[in-house]
Amino acid sequence: MNKKNNIIVGICGGIAIYKTCELVRLLKKNNFNVICLMTREATMLIQPELFSFLSQNRVYTDIFSANDNYDPNHIKLANWADKMVIVPATAHMIAKLRAGLCDDIVSLSVLSTKAKVFICPAMHEDMYKKKIVSENITALKKRGYKFSGPIRGKLLNQKLAMGHLQEVNQIFKSLKQL
Repeated sequence: MNKKNNIIVGICGGIAIYKTCELVRLLKKNNFNVICLMTREATMLIQPELFSFLSQNRVYTDIFSANDNYDPNHIKLANWADKMVIVPATAHMIAKLRAGLCDDIVSLSVLSTKAKVFICPAMHEDMYKKKIVSENITALKKRGYKFSGPIRGKLLNQKLAMGHLQEVNQIFKSLKQL
């Protein structure tokens, strides 16, 4: 498949994870070759098998999982993709990326890739409005990371507030333009 169609979807453990299923489905429908990476927290909300079914590829959840070529997964995957999207990007993941911490397959792959990285935050408004989160996002933007959202929408508590994941169709349009 043409490299321009290879995309990694890094999935974090936020409640908006269910929308990531629709994004993967939409990417596949539009001829993207999708590989999903999941943090440990993400696997507690949705089983990796669902993303394997939707992406029609293996899902990576572990830094140390064995592979046939004995290549580190994060390097192999980072070189494979020309685009990477983190959705939903939690405050925790955003902070790790800013600090250069890499203790899971998602953060390790972001640090290892030369691909364009697109971050889609989703979190409660109280978290999103914290100065540290704003500083982390600003710093990552200065380093060339692209962001989409969050937007104002209904949160888990049904309150209309900032922190809602950008709509999947808008994320998809932004990825196509990236």
